[in-house]
Amino acid sequence: MNHSATNNQYKCRNSNSNWRLPNIAFMVGGFMLFPPVGFAVLAWLVIGKNVDILGSIKSKFNSGAPSMKQKFKSRHHYSHTGNSAFDSYKHDSISRLEEEMQRRKEQLKEEETAFNNFVISLQKSKDQAEFDQFMQAQKAAAKAATEMRTSDDSE
Repeated sequence: MNHSATNNQYKCRNSNSNWRLPNIAFMVGGFMLFPPVGFAVLAWLVIGKNVDILGSIKSKFNSGAPSMKQKFKSRHHYSHTGNSAFDSYKHDSISRLEEEMQRRKEQLKEEETAFNNFVISLQKSKDQAEFDQFMQAQKAAAKAATEMRTSDDSE
């Protein structure tokens, strides 16, 4: 057996072993804070396959990072630059844009209401036309039945 191959086997960072330093640290920390948590982590390490506690925590924080960045950018957007003329211009522009956005939202709501009313009236007229057609068919069927009875009575 080659000594370098054996050495490389133990230095592999992506091994399937659950007994990596971060996992052990979480287990020991769990025992120190609240023993049932330590036992839960121990059971997870013994039973689980390819457990990477640190990696799962990092992925949770990274998935939430874009929303945190967006919140930071929106707060930073309203910060003062130190130039009062530019700050007042920026404040006026932002206020004007927010008013325009609000006005357009109201306009869209009005258009949506008008469209919904149009669809409702269209549906009512379609239903009325179908009902009228049904009533004509019923009248024609009743007339045919009456004619049929009168022709049977005359015989």
